[in-house]
Amino acid sequence: MMDQEKDLTILIKTLEREAHLIQLLHSIKNYEFSGQIIIADDSLIPYGERILSKFANLNITYLDLPYDTGTAEGRNRMLELVQTPYFLLCDDDFVIDRRTRIPLMKKLLNGNELDILGGVFLQHNRKTRIGQYLLRLNKYLNFYNWVLPSFQSFEYHAGFYIEKDKISLLPIEYRDPVTLCDLTHNFFLARTEKVKSFGGWNPILKGGEHQNFFIRAKLAGLNVGTTRKCGVIHDQWTPNSEAYQALRKRGNEYQMLALEEFGVSKLENYGEVLGGKFGI
Repeated sequence: MMDQEKDLTILIKTLEREAHLIQLLHSIKNYEFSGQIIIADDSLIPYGERILSKFANLNITYLDLPYDTGTAEGRNRMLELVQTPYFLLCDDDFVIDRRTRIPLMKKLLNGNELDILGGVFLQHNRKTRIGQYLLRLNKYLNFYNWVLPSFQSFEYHAGFYIEKDKISLLPIEYRDPVTLCDLTHNFFLARTEKVKSFGGWNPILKGGEHQNFFIRAKLAGLNVGTTRKCGVIHDQWTPNSEAYQALRKRGNEYQMLALEEFGVSKLENYGEVLGGKFGI
């Protein structure tokens, strides 16, 4: 339950995942959010007409973009239309519930003089044995239109150390209620004008835009933080279309493009701080 949020816009970029988007919008409706929602859809055949018909009571602006416009450019197109002081960034495979606490996010953002505040993902961690089992179980349950809610909290935050020809990630210990950092989840509340001031996302990126965006934000002097007190379900059990899966396979190409902007070929210490790698 929440009061009307006239000063906040929810942004959702979607691509070939209508079922995910429907699930997210149902959760926003149940959350009783009555502010503006902007959706950018660059699917081969956009599904805006069905979405607008299904959610006529939500305040939705729907952008049908050319096929595979890309995540970054899609977000920029939405950002151009935002007229509220704040926006909440969502991927289409999120689910909002009582643990999201949008009013608290705004209170923490303002109280800590931040420009961007991220929350946690509530999901099944693929890297653990239990998480892998639960994901397989969810896949089976989905055939019967059932889902297994996630109560595991997945954090993602780090600092950047930027030198002339090297960018390194730094581990940062979490401290309640808000931890200052440079990189956090793609679920965040932000000050609209602050993000507009540095141009938002690099428009050429159809992948790898997440890390690139937060490096741009740091170079622009934005204050970033994260909190465990607010979060969103990250749905890893609803099946993705074959078209979507094919587009997701080109991530390495865009990781390199994402780093070229800063004259580096990889993010140092990425594996030690966050796991995996970013760049060559």
